[in-house]
Amino acid sequence: MAREGISYEQVAATADALVGAGEQPSIRAVREALGTGSPNTIHRHLGTWRAARPVAQTAAYELPAELVNGFGRELARVASQARAEVEQDLVRAQAEAAELASTGEALEAERDELAAQVAALTSERDQAQATAVERAQEIQRLGDQVQREQAAAEAARIDLATARLKGDGLAEQLAELREQLTAARQTLEAAQAGRQQAEQQAAVLTAQEAAQRARSDDLVGRLAYAEKTAQGAREAAEKANREATNARIAEQAAQARLESSAREIDGAKAVAKEAKAEAAELRRLLMVSQKGEKRSPATAAKTAKAVEE
Repeated sequence: MAREGISYEQVAATADALVGAGEQPSIRAVREALGTGSPNTIHRHLGTWRAARPVAQTAAYELPAELVNGFGRELARVASQARAEVEQDLVRAQAEAAELASTGEALEAERDELAAQVAALTSERDQAQATAVERAQEIQRLGDQVQREQAAAEAARIDLATARLKGDGLAEQLAELREQLTAARQTLEAAQAGRQQAEQQAAVLTAQEAAQRARSDDLVGRLAYAEKTAQGAREAAEKANREATNARIAEQAAQARLESSAREIDGAKAVAKEAKAEAAELRRLLMVSQKGEKRSPATAAKTAKAVEE
């Protein structure tokens, strides 16, 4: 019988407890907390649990049209493309990991069933061997009995020959001896028949034992193959998880570069705004100065040049 698996509620409750304790709800951490459970089953339930949790949305940065240049547009395009590729790879990796986990669960169930069949066949084989031993002991007992009957028959024949030598006066004893001899022969024949039947039964049991041993060896081979396949599935799932982690790291790096560029553009915008304000103030002062004083053209040109600088 296949062993009973853990439920989604158990995995979800354990994962929530680990998150509440500030720990990462990994497959190993959940399995250690529960004390049991198949890694493939825990992986499937954790995927459902993560999908049900709210996902933090990343704020999208939109630059003003007047400050966007070729570098900004190219960086935004590359970041958007990288994010899309990373999301596609992550979805594909999660789907492959879920499929591998499902395959691993099926293989583990088949392994448990095969192990149960091997145990049952082993029990049947042991019982057959015990029966064969009992049959062999019975055959030995019947053989000993046949030998004793043969010895008794031989002794009866000797006694009969001796009685014949004694003459006609021993006729009654001779008849009795003949009856004993007939009974001994009947007993011998019955013993021989029983021995043949026991030998036939022992041969049948031996053939059954050989067939059961062959079947047990086949089941052991299938069990080893199933375990090897399950190990390959677990390794593929771990590889998919590593690739998904690397993809998330690359996405975070691209987002960081995008945020740094946005901060630089905001700084340049602030500097330009301050420069414009300062230029407007200088123009205003120039106009006031030109209206309030009469200066020579050379002086006015020098003042305007100073304002422009």
